Amino acid sequence: MAIRFNELAFHPSVSEIVPDTPQGKLVVFTGGNNSGKSAYLKKAIEDPRKLYIGVNRFYSFHHLSFYTQNENEINEWYNNHQHQSQHGQFQNFEQSFFNCSTAITRLSDARCSVLFSTFEELFGTKVQVASEDENNAFSNRYISVGGDSLSVTSSGTRLFLGILAALMDERFTAVAIDEPELGLSPTLQRRLAEIVIRGDRKFELFPHNPNIILSTHSHLFLDRDIPGNNYVVSKDGNLISARQCADFHEIHDIQFRLLGNDLSQLFLPDAVAFVEGETDRMYLEAVTRLHCPKLRVIIQACGGDIAKRLAYWSESIGDLQLSPYRNRTLVIYDSVKQPGIERACSTAGLPSEAKIVWEGNGIEYVYPDTILQQIYRDKNLQATNLRIDADSVSHNGIAYKKIELCRLVCDQLHDATLLPVELTDKFLRPLSAIS
Repeated sequence: MAIRFNELAFHPSVSEIVPDTPQGKLVVFTGGNNSGKSAYLKKAIEDPRKLYIGVNRFYSFHHLSFYTQNENEINEWYNNHQHQSQHGQFQNFEQSFFNCSTAITRLSDARCSVLFSTFEELFGTKVQVASEDENNAFSNRYISVGGDSLSVTSSGTRLFLGILAALMDERFTAVAIDEPELGLSPTLQRRLAEIVIRGDRKFELFPHNPNIILSTHSHLFLDRDIPGNNYVVSKDGNLISARQCADFHEIHDIQFRLLGNDLSQLFLPDAVAFVEGETDRMYLEAVTRLHCPKLRVIIQACGGDIAKRLAYWSESIGDLQLSPYRNRTLVIYDSVKQPGIERACSTAGLPSEAKIVWEGNGIEYVYPDTILQQIYRDKNLQATNLRIDADSVSHNGIAYKKIELCRLVCDQLHDATLLPVELTDKFLRPLSAIS
């Protein structure tokens, strides 16, 4: 049975999240589809001086309509919106009473000048009100963007100007925007987020200090400075709940989810592993290709200095503890450890489960016994019986250099090869869990 809006319950209540008076409060709701984000927004604007901008805002226009001052206008908008959203079945597609044309024509000349100059400073394109016939003061007026009518520019430009103009309208104490990223290019999204989330130009654009409430599927519109301004919304029957983000770790988890939970789709590796030498890299890459073919794993040979490479990696991505890679960075080394490796792992904030330490002193001790038995012609050979002397690995009177042995082993590996338990438990199992 369809749910009506007035049958929904909210926990916590909107009043516990958004102040009733204008305080410049920012609230960001995120969550999956049908989680109740839009419902929270609509509940937050149950007052004529609070504006809701829904997803149905793709609207083109050429001529600007004349504005006749109407003191009851926002009450009329509010009543119409309430009639649609409150008294019918709960839905996310209502007629929009506030669009780019309406938003701009309600601004004073001074505020309009600030809007247009801001756009020009951000994008280098001049925006102004122009006349169809410059020699006739009574001719229709339109908005010129770089010499062209706003009607023939991108819909993203209209959406950007409309949202910014709505936020600048001093009649409203709060503005709720459903998915501000809709229709905006990545550049426009980033610019809008810098203004709305980071507060760039806040005092120039929003001197009336409105509360801003957003719902979003874009990581760009998360408040990454104040985690507690973000809420994860979920729905269970008629109950819609919003869980406040606890810390920066959770912010990064939310951001990763909004990016699709899949770094490979961003052409980034799913995981990064730092190993001691070239044979470690060759062997573990071969094993990974066979047993985790869908994962993009970068295995980096560090020339014996894992600590230095790990430090470079941590610096390149910022704070590893706050990165999606904090549980996707592996450090793999032998029982005879490089001096300072434990300290380097601790400094980088690497979790203990991300450190893989082999029981033996060499990757050769986790080669498959069955392959070694063929190479060294001893059907009873176990990897632990190999003799390693500097760069030589010998048994049964047969010796190979480490790189030669590694190539022989990799050439004979196939998906049915019985791998050592240590290799499976310490390397493949945690790697498979990433997928």
